[in-house]
Amino acid sequence: MDDKLDLLKQIKEVDTPPFLLTRIRQRIETLYDVEAPVKWKWTFAVASFAILVLNISIFLNLVNTTEEKTAGIETVVNSMNIASTNNIYNE
Repeated sequence: MDDKLDLLKQIKEVDTPPFLLTRIRQRIETLYDVEAPVKWKWTFAVASFAILVLNISIFLNLVNTTEEKTAGIETVVNSMNIASTNNIYNE
């Protein structure tokens, strides 16, 4: 066990190359200047258009369904009004 600990004592501090941090920062900054490929731009545009069309179709479907439900409710109410004006039961 002591032999293994003695190996740790042999580790020496490593000197970093000069200007290493500035080189790393320069590489990171050059990443921001890279423009997206045209293929990615077209893919993003097509995907955005597809999502927009899907959202519009869902909205229109919900509007039509709401109108159909309202028409169904009006039909029931009208039939109840007709039944209430019928004098068969009011003899």
